[in-house]
Amino acid sequence: MVMKSTNSRVTATGLYLSAFSLFFCYAFFATSMYNDALPPRFELVVLAVVVPLLLTKIVAFDRYSMGQWLIMLTGLVLVAWTARTAGRYVLIGVYLLVIGARQVSFEKIAKTALLVGLATFILIFVSAYVDLIPNLRYLRAGTYRNSFGIQYPTDFAAHVLYLLLTYAAVKKGRFQWFDWLINLFAAWFVWHYCDARLDTVLIGILLVLLAVYWLIQKGIKPALLVSWLSVGAMAIGAALSLGLSYFYSPKIKWLEELNHLLSARLRLGRTAFDRYDLHWFGQVIETTGWGGTLGFKQFTGKLVTKEYFFIDSAYLSVLLSFGLLVALALLVGYTWFAWREVRRRDYLLPLLIAVTAISCIIDQHLLDISYNIFVLALLADTESFRLPESG
Repeated sequence: MVMKSTNSRVTATGLYLSAFSLFFCYAFFATSMYNDALPPRFELVVLAVVVPLLLTKIVAFDRYSMGQWLIMLTGLVLVAWTARTAGRYVLIGVYLLVIGARQVSFEKIAKTALLVGLATFILIFVSAYVDLIPNLRYLRAGTYRNSFGIQYPTDFAAHVLYLLLTYAAVKKGRFQWFDWLINLFAAWFVWHYCDARLDTVLIGILLVLLAVYWLIQKGIKPALLVSWLSVGAMAIGAALSLGLSYFYSPKIKWLEELNHLLSARLRLGRTAFDRYDLHWFGQVIETTGWGGTLGFKQFTGKLVTKEYFFIDSAYLSVLLSFGLLVALALLVGYTWFAWREVRRRDYLLPLLIAVTAISCIIDQHLLDISYNIFVLALLADTESFRLPESG
């Protein structure tokens, strides 16, 4: 019986990681200039492979009560309806990845994401360097911002940030001197070559929180307060992002100064509130950004179609695109997870998620698996991240 259970666990984990790797790799490539070579709605082809794999893992290997099955099936129906309403069917894949992560080690998920992510990232970077795909360069205030094969400079910087977060999870926060140097070099790189100031600051915040985690490991009890505060990071981030955007007015001096500091994100958020109402199951949101081939042509004036309108805040993007139901479920899920983990003496993952919570104020990657894998930790096995009881 023990051998059978062990073999089943390995098979289930392998099945899940195979599906995750395929979905993650596609999603990563979709953020690059290779996306131009993909056929329209290629994500449906990927989902046609990934969804059966995940359903097989869930149905054949996971054990649930009748009530839990009803909750999951109801959730799947609601997510499918939301995906159809929003025109974003990848949401179904994300939902099944979250559900399917049950009893799968998040450490293994993070290691897989780091391996596949680094390989894909390097391939895209080298492809841009040898001109297989374009390196879009945006001129701002006399400074060129490189995207290195990704569709926009800040998206490149965000990939760097989230790979560093994943690296920290794989290392379980136990950094040596060269780990700190890697992070500092990455911060300098995105600052110097991408002019991604906000992502540079976020890497700095990551390092500060990793220092806090080091203090926690050393038994410095006041440092635990930061970990407990991280429980509310997602709720605080959502309140700040949505509140500041909703109440933004150029007539309020400090809000206008903050808007300028955040590259007009508050003004664009206020515009989004003006254009779209809130719905339970989301809606199609039409945006016009500067990323990718068409966006770059608009930025350089070679193509003029619509005015620039993009929702950078992940909180606002999820709320308007996927609706109140998904937004509330994510907020409750993240807060419950962080609270549970801190009580179980896992202080690292809540601290890392706190960085993603801050990132979501300025970036739209909350539900983008190619960046943020931490949404998969909600139901995964996180036991290996717990610190031992102090003697």
